[in-house]
Amino acid sequence: MYRRVIIALDVDSLGEVERFIFPEAYVYKVGWRLFAREGFKALKFLEGKGKRVFLDLKLGDIPSTVTSALREIFKYNPYMTTIHALSGRETFKRARELRGEMEKDTIILGVTLLTSLSQDDVQAMGIASVEEGVKTMAKLVEEGGGDGVVCSAAELSVLQDFKLLKVVPGIRLAEGKGDQKRVATPYEAFQSGADFIVVGREILHAPDPRRRFVEILMDAGFLDLAQ
Repeated sequence: MYRRVIIALDVDSLGEVERFIFPEAYVYKVGWRLFAREGFKALKFLEGKGKRVFLDLKLGDIPSTVTSALREIFKYNPYMTTIHALSGRETFKRARELRGEMEKDTIILGVTLLTSLSQDDVQAMGIASVEEGVKTMAKLVEEGGGDGVVCSAAELSVLQDFKLLKVVPGIRLAEGKGDQKRVATPYEAFQSGADFIVVGREILHAPDPRRRFVEILMDAGFLDLAQ
């Protein structure tokens, strides 16, 4: 169950990563901030620690360009990786085919609408609502053969009929949203149908990061205080 709580390593170096390697944690997210500085060394480093990697680069381009990038990514066989849903069905179809050809098992996720966007933001883009936008993008991912989507907990209710994994960022234990508009507690996210949650600053900015991770596991219902 612990692997369902992913730690987002929004840090600048592998030296900083060491502080957040806990025995209870299994999956770590590497995004552009760390990848831009460390590249695939970050994946090798975490694999060497016995961890799995969620490589979150949110690839978004024409199908041939995305699959060229994925060919390099799949060599490292990360646990998960992301493609922008707006890249379209064909991109996900080719990604799935390439994964099969390379005999890898990386979970392919489609990124829907970022948690930093509000209803006003998406309406300014010509999208009726966050919920409708996420639902439309999830349909593209599903029809293209993707395995899951990244969305906020607020949209989980409109995705109940989709046979997709739901990976949910924007997780908070304490009050305060930062630059994320659509947030939830670990308990709320899992109760609403999340398969995985991604937690970054709640852990990275905590005085005792490991203790905060354990508190998140407890809030999610995966760990009892008596244990």
